[in-house]
Amino acid sequence: MAMEANFLFSPSSITLFLGFFIALLVVLRRAGSGDRKSQGQVLAPLPPGPPRLPLIGNIHQIAGANPHRTLRSLARTHGPLILLRLGQVNLVVASCVEAVEDIIKRHDLNFASRPTDLTFANILAYDGLSVAMAPYGGYWKQMRKIYAMELLNSRRVKSFATIREDVVRKMTAEIDSKALAQTPLDLGAMLSSMANVLVVKTAFGERCKQQSEFLELVKEAVGLLTSFSVGDMYPSLKFLDTLTGLKAKLERVRGKLNKVFDEIMGQRQAAARADAPAEEDLFIDVLLRLRDKGGLDFPITTESIKAVVLINCSFRKYLLEEQRHHRRRLNGLCLELVKNPETMEKAQREIREAMRVKSSSKMEESDISKFSYLKLVIKETLRLHPPGPLMPPRVCENTCEVMGYRVPAGARVLINVFALGRDEAYWGADAESFKPERFESGSVDFTGLNFEFMSFGAGRRICPGMNFGLSAVEVGLAHLLFHFDWKLPHGMKTEDLDMMEISGTSEPRKTPLVVLADLAIPLP
Repeated sequence: MAMEANFLFSPSSITLFLGFFIALLVVLRRAGSGDRKSQGQVLAPLPPGPPRLPLIGNIHQIAGANPHRTLRSLARTHGPLILLRLGQVNLVVASCVEAVEDIIKRHDLNFASRPTDLTFANILAYDGLSVAMAPYGGYWKQMRKIYAMELLNSRRVKSFATIREDVVRKMTAEIDSKALAQTPLDLGAMLSSMANVLVVKTAFGERCKQQSEFLELVKEAVGLLTSFSVGDMYPSLKFLDTLTGLKAKLERVRGKLNKVFDEIMGQRQAAARADAPAEEDLFIDVLLRLRDKGGLDFPITTESIKAVVLINCSFRKYLLEEQRHHRRRLNGLCLELVKNPETMEKAQREIREAMRVKSSSKMEESDISKFSYLKLVIKETLRLHPPGPLMPPRVCENTCEVMGYRVPAGARVLINVFALGRDEAYWGADAESFKPERFESGSVDFTGLNFEFMSFGAGRRICPGMNFGLSAVEVGLAHLLFHFDWKLPHGMKTEDLDMMEISGTSEPRKTPLVVLADLAIPLP
């Protein structure tokens, strides 16, 4: 009886119960509206898709683990442009270059905006004030320009070299101590810790007292990002997010974040007034200065600053932007290299030979340009393990045609980057294999011009934090390969490594990457 009661009052039961009446109303409304087609007008067909269930549509088919893999499988069955129905929402998924070209080039402006009714964006992105989730328009253009000119220009990215080197130095020292004792180490956890420190130091500086609290709240916020929101699938039932408790959880996290942000901003402003020892301008300092200076078409508010910094840190920490990226990329890189020892040895030979010629064991960021094969390794990892396997959703503003199919106004649109990066039509029969040499010609890159390789997106919505993220990945991996030899714990074989991801936007591994390190080149 208790189990039955729990089911009857569960969020899913409430959703199905109320969803039935919504579906009934929708059917009656459509039946009474008559034929909406203009006389003589022939409409293009809707994209194909799998059969739907009453009320929930296709929710059951993509719920659970690895939606990017599920969507790839559905695309192989129904075509590279498919239409799903998630509750009351149309979802169009593009999994081929031709579809992406129509979306990002041919109908660029029509698909340039983000949905404005997502629960997470409304609460933790402060009503879409972040660059990542802001609707296309004047505010987004202004903030995008601030990113390009102020926050993440090449000069500022280079200015963080000292922070990156310091963080990597501490990590390699910790690995060295474990290598001496031949203690297995969870490399994924260490890389995550490195990313955490890097995120906070570049956002708030060396002396941020709230570092641990902020990172815990970011972790909690990103965890809620993957929670099921009834209101996102049934917009007319937004109130159910209150009944299920999701809205309360999001608002509680935002309240705690507001408190932390207010303390950090107060400390930064007090330091500026007291003429404290100067640090390189941090993200928070630039935004505070622009807020106080004024004169912008769209004034930067305290809420704007919180949204930009929070989503920037969240994406740079877990997704690849502006967060999203260090753990995922470095962890995926190390996993592939351990699984492909010949590739790892080739990368190590290149790095160690270049440093031998330099006659130094102290690597600097300027040395990275000499490691051409390392860059190929990073590209191949980004192809197979994109930071965000599904691009953030776009919205179709006006009905249009993509690949000869009709995409209805209001539909949400996803681009399956995971499927594009493994499509045999573009990558060959060995598309699933880890083969950095495929990039030797240099004809394909992730800068937004090749739609089969969209690790950072493309078009107007391409990730502005691309160079920042790559710098951290290159420096971290180069040091790991230069100083250490890597192997699996005794008794473990490469075929035992788990390459499957956990469900979620940041696609972490299901099992931790536990390895042994041997010091090959002494630390400076």
